[in-house]
Amino acid sequence: MAGDESNGKHGADGALIPSSPSEIAFVQGLVARGEAVKVAPGAPLPPGATHEIVGETPSGVPIVKRRRFSLR
Repeated sequence: MAGDESNGKHGADGALIPSSPSEIAFVQGLVARGEAVKVAPGAPLPPGATHEIVGETPSGVPIVKRRRFSLR
């Protein structure tokens, strides 16, 4: 339903927890393009990055959180 946040795709902090093949491909694409990176707590994202890697699923797929939109 619209507005239902309990679908299991997002953590309490809004992080995307990929579970479907399309979500996994999306996250892997972000990482491959350098748009998702790990940073030290409180550190700014490097140029070109839009998502922060905040963890990983049991299968090793990164869990990401959007930190900003594209600067293009």
